[in-house]
Amino acid sequence: MAERKPHILLNGFVQNEDFQSRRTGRGAKVPLQNRASHGQALTQQYAAIQSGYDSQRKAAPEPITEDIGIYVEIIGMPDCPLTLESLDNRDFKLRSCRKVDNREVAVVFIPENRRNVFQKKLELYLDPEEDNKSGVPSNHKLIGSISEVKLADLRSFWTDDIPLFPENEQQAVWWELWLKRRPEEEDPLGIAHQLAQRIEGCLGNTSLSFFDSVVVLIRASANQLKSAPELISNLQELRRAKETPTVLVESSPKEQQEWVANLSERVQISEDVSTAVTILDAGVNYNHPLIQLVCSSERADCWDPDWPHFDTYGVLGFNDHGTRQAGLAVFGDLHSALVSTETIELNHCIESARILPPSGNNEPELYGDITVGTASKLEIDAPDINRVFSLSVTAEPDSIGGLPSSWSSELDQFSAGFEDGKLRLFVISAGNNRSIAANLDYWEQVQLAEIEDPAQSWNALTIGAYTERTTNDDPDFDGWSPLAVSGDIAPASRSSVNWEWRKFAPFKPELVAEGGNRLLSPDKTEVTDADTVSLLTTSGRSSGQLFEVSADTSAACAQVSGHAAILMAEYPDFWPESIRALLVHSAEWTPKMRERFGLLNKSHSPKIAKETMLRTFGFGVPNLERARYSANHTLTLLAQGELQPFVKVSNASASADPKLNEMRLHELPWPIHALQQLPPELEVQLRVTLSYFIEPNPGRRGYRSRYTYPSHGLRFDVIRPGQSLENFRASINKVANEAMEDYTGPEGDSDGWGLGSALRSRGSLHSDTWIGPAAALADMHTIAVYPVGGWWKYRTALDRWKNEVRYSLVVSIDTPDENIDIYTSVESLIEAVVEVSV
Repeated sequence: MAERKPHILLNGFVQNEDFQSRRTGRGAKVPLQNRASHGQALTQQYAAIQSGYDSQRKAAPEPITEDIGIYVEIIGMPDCPLTLESLDNRDFKLRSCRKVDNREVAVVFIPENRRNVFQKKLELYLDPEEDNKSGVPSNHKLIGSISEVKLADLRSFWTDDIPLFPENEQQAVWWELWLKRRPEEEDPLGIAHQLAQRIEGCLGNTSLSFFDSVVVLIRASANQLKSAPELISNLQELRRAKETPTVLVESSPKEQQEWVANLSERVQISEDVSTAVTILDAGVNYNHPLIQLVCSSERADCWDPDWPHFDTYGVLGFNDHGTRQAGLAVFGDLHSALVSTETIELNHCIESARILPPSGNNEPELYGDITVGTASKLEIDAPDINRVFSLSVTAEPDSIGGLPSSWSSELDQFSAGFEDGKLRLFVISAGNNRSIAANLDYWEQVQLAEIEDPAQSWNALTIGAYTERTTNDDPDFDGWSPLAVSGDIAPASRSSVNWEWRKFAPFKPELVAEGGNRLLSPDKTEVTDADTVSLLTTSGRSSGQLFEVSADTSAACAQVSGHAAILMAEYPDFWPESIRALLVHSAEWTPKMRERFGLLNKSHSPKIAKETMLRTFGFGVPNLERARYSANHTLTLLAQGELQPFVKVSNASASADPKLNEMRLHELPWPIHALQQLPPELEVQLRVTLSYFIEPNPGRRGYRSRYTYPSHGLRFDVIRPGQSLENFRASINKVANEAMEDYTGPEGDSDGWGLGSALRSRGSLHSDTWIGPAAALADMHTIAVYPVGGWWKYRTALDRWKNEVRYSLVVSIDTPDENIDIYTSVESLIEAVVEVSV
């Protein structure tokens, strides 16, 4: 793994300027090889494959499927995509393709009667007489992109993370077995049953069926499975079956105590904990033997002083939702922590803020006051703690979805800190669909289920749920299938796709995290939230059954809250806006999500497809490791700055509206030399995220000009490849434009951005990714942050236009070559500037 390095917090490298508003990445080429040596090497390797296969076949049992052939592993050249269309046709059957470091690795099935085709392609490649008119060898795209071919073994089919492959090849474990489905072929499930019998494995009781694949669970050792490629011709890939909490939940109290004791011994807590996840819920049982490590009565409070801090098991109306949230915020999915043998370091604690009564409900119009009031009590008691406020208590959405409510506006007000100068980070669940129908597509149900109140808050991070939980090994649900596909939206999640107010509202949710799945009955008439597809966490009891399960957006919210606290503890000088930005900056869509995007693109415009994705998945699944650390070849810079968006012209009348005031120009320390060492056309990635908090204007009076909801807005723009700094400034700033006599429009190439300036401008958090050649990225060293309008500009009587506002700008460069040290290059540039300043 690449060496972990802290992100670089920039001081300086920015200047203020008076401001007035003006209103496709390229693929890698297949390199030319030394034809003779390259072609002959592949020829020898392919001959060895056929010889090895023939030797195996002599001792191999009769195959289960009719097709007989060879599985070949094809390894690509570094940073050069394989020509997959040439590996999946009537001659070859592509089974899988994965990325290993900077190479693509494909597994291809070659039928017995087509074995000579690949050899023939090699012969044509080696024959100069077959060159095309440009002198390029025949089959150059295919053969030139391949660095090595070899006989596939069991590990060749593994498409999960490599370290997850079972170390003990004799130990029986659960695998996901992916089988290719072909119309003319016999039932893949029948093949799976025969395979399980042949290798003496155990077949799971559920399966997933897609348009071209069938997935089954099989329990066997790696040694048992090694003969599978020789027995069946439709094996596509192997993955790790997701572990489930069922066994631990159903274990005896004595066994649970032993699990807890083992984990407690491995937990190391920082001596000076100054970061907390504040659970705004039904209270946290700090007497639970795991929770007591990070929470106590001194870290608990309630809205009503007469309420108990938490419910006691056995009392009518017992609600342990808060304790379940706490377990996830500390340990994530508790199952992983329990079965591990490693030390677990904790640098954050838990605070319990009870906002729900022991019985009955709060009045909806009081939710904002109750939430903020209870949070304030804890702040008064411990003012020096850095907090992440975690809220998974939500209410039905407004009739006009996305419209700010009193609750969401109060959270925006409290988090922005314009009243008391203290800014705060809220992480809120999107709410759950509590009526999932068995007879409707879950994707459509998520589109129709609108995000709940107060998750439309502009300043909060709203968390939806996705799932990778598709393993059902519960005998009580024999024949039940997972409702959602791995990597897809979780069935109970909600979206903002159908918000009526979506034209003005932010994209929500911003992030999705694991929220578990649902099981569908064999007759497809019933849906259940079984333990086997949920997450393990702490129960609300102090003894006896210490484990419980959690799921849906509540579980997702708690996990992201924990991630935010880890970042706060790692970087205590980073603002809440920066923590929010880093989490979003690290997020990516899963392969299944990208597949959804491809389907949407076929039936809608690119704009609608992107909006639908953002309003369902947000920016994707956060990666804590990437949010937390840089590396030599993946650099993250963070700038925290302030500007005054508006100003009144000195000679203007008292009734005149303020004008836009200033912009900030970040001329970043840029690893130009390191980027120039890369192949000029090598694709690299630049990501920019801008995060700031707005002051809300919740009055519902049209949401235009002075009645608009946000106090102000900020935008960013990045200098284009080939664009001069003078031209860049003039392209966004009318002041600079008027000073540049020969300005005729922006220079350079604006392609390569995933969202673009128009689509990324919603809400108060803007993130976009540029992908393109390294040579172009070397020019993209300057970013402008500038203001746009808001109600501050028009409500002059309140003097809000005088306010300065904070923002966080996160910029990262990702290169595929771990040998390129852009991190040290930037460090050296910064040190040189500091030395000159001194």
